[in-house]
Amino acid sequence: MSKTSKTKTYNPSSTITVNGQVKSNAQSTKNGATASYNMDPYEQAAYNFAQKSFYENMPNVNVFSDDTVKNLNNQVNAYLNQGINTIQNTYTPMIREMQNDVARRFGNVNNSIFMDNLNDIESQRAAAMSNLAQDIEAKRSELVNNELSNRYNYLSFLNNYQNQAYNNMLSTLGLSNNLLNTNNSHLNSRSNSSNNSNSFYDNAQLAMQLAKFFV
Repeated sequence: MSKTSKTKTYNPSSTITVNGQVKSNAQSTKNGATASYNMDPYEQAAYNFAQKSFYENMPNVNVFSDDTVKNLNNQVNAYLNQGINTIQNTYTPMIREMQNDVARRFGNVNNSIFMDNLNDIESQRAAAMSNLAQDIEAKRSELVNNELSNRYNYLSFLNNYQNQAYNNMLSTLGLSNNLLNTNNSHLNSRSNSSNNSNSFYDNAQLAMQLAKFFV
């Protein structure tokens, strides 16, 4: 009686191709399977850029260069000048109109009515200037926060891109390995079926030989 041992059959490789380009291939051996992922030149360049930019920007994310500080100050000064012009354009015509009105009615502006109204307008203008000073500080904080937010959003984008590219690689490698394992399982199943068939044939031959002793 011959004894047949079950042996595993291994498919040497599995390949995933996208648009004519080999993206991933897996190699099977008796010791296991290995897989590799192939980046095209543009994919590699984008991944390298994201990695390099993240590395370069991370240490200085909270550090403002002289140019950045100058730019922020210019925006604050522009906001300040706009506020001053608005106040001046609001209260200067009011004072001029009041002067003309008092001069028409009383012949001069050296009277209590004019002074009382003038003091009231000056008080309103002083309050407006005080509010503007507070707005300036709020504007500066807003600009700084926006700058930091943009920087962190950019770092987040770079990090997310790297993670997505990495996950895509793992997904493709996993698919390649799954295809390889599925094919190997199919081949092993066929091999085992073939071995079982051979064992049945050997048993049948043995039974025929034993039957001769009983004739």
